[in-house]
Amino acid sequence: MFKFFHGNTIKDVKTRLLFIFSSIALTSTFLVFFPFSLYLVINEDNQVAQHLASFEQIATEHYALIQDDFAQLSPHVNAYYNEAALPNRIKQLMPFTENVITRHRPYDEDGFIIFHTSFIDLQGKKTPLYLTIDALAIEFGDDGWDVLMLISFALMIFLITFLRFSLQRMFDGLMSPVTELSHQLQHNHNDEFSVSEHSIDELQTLTKHLNEYKQMKERLARQELMFAKYASHELKTPIAIVLGAANLQGMKDDPVFQAKQRDRILVAATNMHATVEVLLSIVKQENASEAGTMRVVTENEIPLDKFRTKLKDGVELHLALEPKTQLNLPEPVLAMILKNLVNNAIRFTRQGQITIHIDSHTISVTDTGCGLTGSTETEHGLGLLIVKRICQSYGWSFELKSNLERGCTATLRLLINPR
Repeated sequence: MFKFFHGNTIKDVKTRLLFIFSSIALTSTFLVFFPFSLYLVINEDNQVAQHLASFEQIATEHYALIQDDFAQLSPHVNAYYNEAALPNRIKQLMPFTENVITRHRPYDEDGFIIFHTSFIDLQGKKTPLYLTIDALAIEFGDDGWDVLMLISFALMIFLITFLRFSLQRMFDGLMSPVTELSHQLQHNHNDEFSVSEHSIDELQTLTKHLNEYKQMKERLARQELMFAKYASHELKTPIAIVLGAANLQGMKDDPVFQAKQRDRILVAATNMHATVEVLLSIVKQENASEAGTMRVVTENEIPLDKFRTKLKDGVELHLALEPKTQLNLPEPVLAMILKNLVNNAIRFTRQGQITIHIDSHTISVTDTGCGLTGSTETEHGLGLLIVKRICQSYGWSFELKSNLERGCTATLRLLINPR
């Protein structure tokens, strides 16, 4: 019977649960209904016997009036005052024990109940008395027991159907969100997972965590992609310097030349190390504990000389560092930010000046270059994407806009509640 319900899908489980519940409900109903019905039948038979025995006094008084061997005391109760007057079906069962109620086939239509006793008549003679009644004459349901059974069965079926429907509704309420989540897991690759607001709290919590895990997975994938882009962008130049200097070392044995190439390699390796530290800090978000740590910024950590070597003729570089400026940016991170902002400004500034302004709440780089025209020549490239990512990690906002006269300004502002 259960072979049709094998399987572990929600539909199979629901079918199996409904079948088991219906079987239990039906069995329980029969176990209650039939003993109760049997009790009623037996109890009714006892009531009929007691009813018959209650006619003893009436039969005695009636005999004093009629002095006959037979009397019909009620539509169903007969009294016999002589064994000879008894019907043949009763005579065949004699003798009967005195003062005892005898039942003959009490549950059959031809069954009867007889009560045998005796009394002293007016002449002082002992007279036998036989009171009889048909077994089904006055039983409850004698003409309506079939209707009662039909009503009882109808009520039983209604209860089973109602409880089955209620169980199915409850099961669907619990399992439908699970089915929906399973479908979304199989077919929904972009949108967030969702369930009905009427779902139980545990399923809503599960959905919330699924969305968080999905976002974490997507964020990790983006971080890996960003790391590849950032590393390629930031490490290309120092790697090229290292390779070039290493190749040049094999061309000359001049100690001065050799020392110069070694210095180039050391500087490039140092810059590469700082770049990797910053990139790892961005991707792994290890800076979460440093985001609220403030430190004093000094002018010595800003490589103005390196920037000035890249300036075009007629362009000046100025630094405005407010005294006692404190930032939550570690030195390698600040160097990465200034490197990208200033290099972009140098790239697009042919005359005028570039100004770096730093205080405890703002970092800005203003140039007098061509500004933001939207053309390919003024695209600021991946460097500013690195800056934006650093700002997100340390709780800063980033803005790049054109100036009123000429050039543009890149501005970082410390947020009130950095994350």
